[in-house]
Amino acid sequence: MDAIGILPRFNGVLCHDHWKPYYRYSCLHALCNAHHLRELQRAWEQDKQAWAQRMQTLLCDMADSVVDAGGCLPPDKAQR
Repeated sequence: MDAIGILPRFNGVLCHDHWKPYYRYSCLHALCNAHHLRELQRAWEQDKQAWAQRMQTLLCDMADSVVDAGGCLPPDKAQR
């Protein structure tokens, strides 16, 4: 990852799938919710983890609320 020369100089927000080598880089990190949703789907379908289905629903409902609010929730709703 260093050889290509992008990540060593990157200083923005790196959105990724929580692969541990990304954390070597001194930038802000954000985790990709598309990856979270796929992992939750697998936990529900293959491991029969009911909590995973509820968490997946919660994440999707939260995303829908942000879209419905025009891309940014009011502070009171974001806190809740």
